Amino acid sequence: MNERMKQDRENQLQILKKVEAEAERFFEQRNTGKALPFWDRRPLRSIGEQGIGAEAAMDLFVKEYGEGLALNSGPRFFGYVIGGVTPAALAGDWLTSLYDQNAFGEMDCMDRQIEDEAIEGLKDLLGLRADFTGSFTSGATMATTNALACAREWAAMKQGKNPNDGIYGLERPIVLSAFAHASIYKGLSLLGLGRNSIIEYGKLPNRDRGDVAKLEEQLKLASDKPVIVIANMGTANSGDMDDLRATADLKKKYGFWLHVDGAVGAMAMASPKYRGLFDGAEEADSFTIDGHKWVNMNYDCAIAMIRKEHRELQYRTYAQSTDVQDHWTENTAIEHLGNEGSRRFRALAVWMNLMAYGKEGFREMVERDCELAQKFAKLLSESGVYRVHEPVMINGFAFTLNKENVTDEEIHALERAIRAEGTTYLNPSGVCGVPHLRCSLSNWSIEEADVEKVAAAVIAVGKEFL
Repeated sequence: MNERMKQDRENQLQILKKVEAEAERFFEQRNTGKALPFWDRRPLRSIGEQGIGAEAAMDLFVKEYGEGLALNSGPRFFGYVIGGVTPAALAGDWLTSLYDQNAFGEMDCMDRQIEDEAIEGLKDLLGLRADFTGSFTSGATMATTNALACAREWAAMKQGKNPNDGIYGLERPIVLSAFAHASIYKGLSLLGLGRNSIIEYGKLPNRDRGDVAKLEEQLKLASDKPVIVIANMGTANSGDMDDLRATADLKKKYGFWLHVDGAVGAMAMASPKYRGLFDGAEEADSFTIDGHKWVNMNYDCAIAMIRKEHRELQYRTYAQSTDVQDHWTENTAIEHLGNEGSRRFRALAVWMNLMAYGKEGFREMVERDCELAQKFAKLLSESGVYRVHEPVMINGFAFTLNKENVTDEEIHALERAIRAEGTTYLNPSGVCGVPHLRCSLSNWSIEEADVEKVAAAVIAVGKEFL
């Protein structure tokens, strides 16, 4: 055996204790460091002939690269839509790496039990109907692609095509959305349907909310063609959301495939206070939940929810087989229902997160994040430095400088200045043709003091741009 490997095998527990010590150092950096430090590119380091061993490699990384770590798992990072791994999910992820299971999801293996319990737990937490089935993916992009693959097979069967023959000869289904996240365009490209297959049917004035009347106009034009409608439970840009109840009612009339993008806002359903905003979501054929957003899971984790009546389509798309002759059953291994053959045991960390905090814990987190988003918006508006794009629906919103004719260049410069100041990070966006910054308060540990600190810093930086 290689001498370095032999030494590390004998010192495995010592190596893990060193990881624990690094966790203590990083938590302090997360409390005091810059939210997203700028990194000066360096020459690429070679691996060397002999190797230096695990502990020395860890020391090298921390010394040379640790200062460049983004602090997105902490309570002051409001950019994009990022949660931050909870203590229970972190422990679960460490255990996942320790156990290193290849979670094929066979019915006679323990990993399937945990995965099924995690899926049922999420359905219970969010109040989803019992006939949703779920499978874990590496992120919302792959969860969305999984769902849209099922929709593609549904569209093929509507045209009398055999899904096993591929997309050639398939009339491309019509895809309608008022506002689709870029990951949906990527998914459509991967599936051979093309980025240009989406028709943006129109939004309400000054909103990221779809105009249901315009949606129905497009559905009438589609006649008897298969249609996929993509609805939003909160957009990343402004936090706005579609009228899911009205969309679901149209589904009963026109018979389209309804995909609900819940990557941003699905967790709001954990609170009865906000669940009514999403009435109609239960009528979806497919549904995306992004674990490493508001569920506060470690990267990478998401869930593709598919109605059980469509599970056969999912199986015929993803079966790990040269030829699909049989059918999906309740005993089908989960490797046959998603993008991966060999699968990380992602479900363990989700299971631990749910078991650790329960419905009450996630309900409190959701309501706290939403209340603090309202406070953040109020502080920005009252400063006179910024205009907030209304309405602030749940935990995310967009805002811009309180001046006429704000340019993209100004917003990008403002983003850089806020990043350099270091208290928080906010990323640029555009809402209804106006350059904005956007924020999402999705972290489990955000408290009022964090919001006040971030608001003060963002307002102070913004004054230099007026």
